[in-house]
Amino acid sequence: MSGTAGDVLVPAGTIGYLDAISAAPGETVKLRVSSSAPTWRAELLRLYALEIPGFGVERRADPVPGVEPIEREGIEQTTAVGSYGLAAPLGLDQFDAPLPITATICPTRPGAGPEAALAQRDEAAVAGWSLGLDPAGRPRLWVATDADALDLTTPEPLKQGCWYRLTATIDAGAARATLAVDPVGTFTSNRLATGRGGSHRVEASLTGALQPAAAPLLLAAAALDPNGQPIEGFDGKVESPAIHTTAPAAAATWDASLSITRHGIDLPSQLRNTDAAGPHFTLVNHPTRAVTSSTWDGQVDDFRFAPDQYAAVHFHRTDMTDCGWEPQAEIVLPADLASGVYAIHLTDPDGGEDLVPLIVRPPAGTTTAPALLVLSTNSYLAYGNDHVGVDSPRTQVWNQMVPALDDWERFRDAHREVGLSLYEVHSDGSGVCHSSWRRPILTLRPTVYDGDGPVWQFTADMQIVDWLDRTNRPFDVVSDRDLHEGGAELLGRYGCVITGTHPEYPSEQMLDAYEEYVGAGGRLMYMGGNGMYWVTGYDPEDPQVIEIRRWAGTQAWCAAPGEYHLSFTGRLGGLWRFGGRAPQKTFGVGMVAAGPPTASAGYLRVAEPGSPAGWILAGVEEAEFGRYGTMGGAAGTEIDTVDPVLGTPDETLVVATSAGHSDDMLEARENFNMTSRILGGARNPKVHSDLVLIPRENGGAVFSTGSISFSGSLSHEGWDNDVSRLLGNVVDRFVSGKPVLDS
Repeated sequence: MSGTAGDVLVPAGTIGYLDAISAAPGETVKLRVSSSAPTWRAELLRLYALEIPGFGVERRADPVPGVEPIEREGIEQTTAVGSYGLAAPLGLDQFDAPLPITATICPTRPGAGPEAALAQRDEAAVAGWSLGLDPAGRPRLWVATDADALDLTTPEPLKQGCWYRLTATIDAGAARATLAVDPVGTFTSNRLATGRGGSHRVEASLTGALQPAAAPLLLAAAALDPNGQPIEGFDGKVESPAIHTTAPAAAATWDASLSITRHGIDLPSQLRNTDAAGPHFTLVNHPTRAVTSSTWDGQVDDFRFAPDQYAAVHFHRTDMTDCGWEPQAEIVLPADLASGVYAIHLTDPDGGEDLVPLIVRPPAGTTTAPALLVLSTNSYLAYGNDHVGVDSPRTQVWNQMVPALDDWERFRDAHREVGLSLYEVHSDGSGVCHSSWRRPILTLRPTVYDGDGPVWQFTADMQIVDWLDRTNRPFDVVSDRDLHEGGAELLGRYGCVITGTHPEYPSEQMLDAYEEYVGAGGRLMYMGGNGMYWVTGYDPEDPQVIEIRRWAGTQAWCAAPGEYHLSFTGRLGGLWRFGGRAPQKTFGVGMVAAGPPTASAGYLRVAEPGSPAGWILAGVEEAEFGRYGTMGGAAGTEIDTVDPVLGTPDETLVVATSAGHSDDMLEARENFNMTSRILGGARNPKVHSDLVLIPRENGGAVFSTGSISFSGSLSHEGWDNDVSRLLGNVVDRFVSGKPVLDS
């Protein structure tokens, strides 16, 4: 890897990540770096603005006084990709009695190479055994002896998406091994009703003495290489793996349903042994839980109420939620460090440069400013490391141009070992449900733009930071996770709370916090579009990991039947609106349409001067404003509108509404019931953004822009424009505590 330092970052031999996206003053953050350069240097910067080439917006950043730069020797770190289970090894006496091994499996990519469902084998394949599939997808038992290894297979390849029970016995006393396969499962649980193949049983003699392996017992892998990479990983579901023997050190049965509670799976990282004393499997890299197993009959689609029908775990060779890099440095944040957006600036002598963002929240229980900015960090995770710009023809069609892939996108494409986004599918076609901070998030780099343009995610949110700083409006900053943990108590310390531009992935606790805050008199500014959309849960064991399940929305993939509920929480996944929590209830507006930058538009004023909400438009000089900005207009990318049916409060005041969207701004699929030729903005009156004010009880209020690209208009004409003035009016009124309606 190589690169050149400069105003625009380019990928090089040095990249890094932190254990979490946010920290408090006085805390220590661990920096994990991989570098092919001989040395590298890290410096803590405060970020005020990020460059947007072509729009006159430049990066503004200052070194943090009192934090000395760090220099280290470069080492290249490796990442193990693929989920699997790890348990203590069976004793070396495992062959003192016949060793029966069983596993019920549903392969989702048979024929894509050798796969192990259950194994205790060494890396070099000279000791141990494994039960799984051969390269052609046929059931296979492999056993090491001091002569030739036994490689026993049944005649028919297994069918993708169908259930089979594999049964094997290794009998040292009889010098024999057997392998059997039987199709199992219900009509509902199997992809195919017929043509799944038949039952088969084969056996063979062992030609030498068995060679037990002093290696860990593995699920969904045959062995681990020295870097921890699973060998012969498995794509598919594994149910009820078991070892039945009279040898006390070897007997074990594992049952995924044992972790199911009314509130989700209590220990997502553990596959429990039916014997509470263990050994239990530790699940690595977050295989998917709460998935249907062979007995699923379709009568219940919530795993909490039919645990025995959800007794499987879905493994993928492309799962990755923890790079596992060793920490290379620790940075102690000064106790008096101001809340804000920071970054670890990495450089190396070869010209490599990286910026690793960090949010510094205010000290626990305190505020240091009258306003709070909640950055949309769950959305950063959801889109983290996406490869849509490279993989999907949709990008070219959507943006009506050939994608111009920069160095970072090409680098991201070449280094998929650092994980996928929630907008992609695994190699077997199933959706990616988990995303984690425990890896470099290459799409979070300040100058990385994906197929949706420069005003997107972190860069878009930083335009709000830039505006607040330039206009001398003090603010604190927190992450979505901070809000999830702090709740309404955290928000209640502030007179005004401002969201990011795309808060698409809230947890239930976050939604509760916003509603409780405004109900108690708080004032909330929703600065985005497509917000409060997908049901999102945090791993109860590891808060750096989130989970979703997609269905019935504007979606990149759809969860399998019966698998719509989040394993972390038990909550029905999909859109919050289908769980009775449409964003219109609190924020007044909700997702209506999406389109490329060319489909953006401006706003037409609705509130008249002197009307109760007319103060919002004070200083707005044009009847139509916002037809400018880094995404073509203030109303664009993804836009929201009022909808009384979904809960927009009766007292909602529409201040302005967008007009002039082209047919490329398409209505969201969840908003219409039948296919129509009139979905675009030029002919569909529903396709527009509403900018609204909602007075709430106790002096509270909600102001919503209903557009992701709204912040992209702030910098137009040197930050002196109608959109900037409008936003200043709202922030100042909300912070002041004055009534939100003029009499």
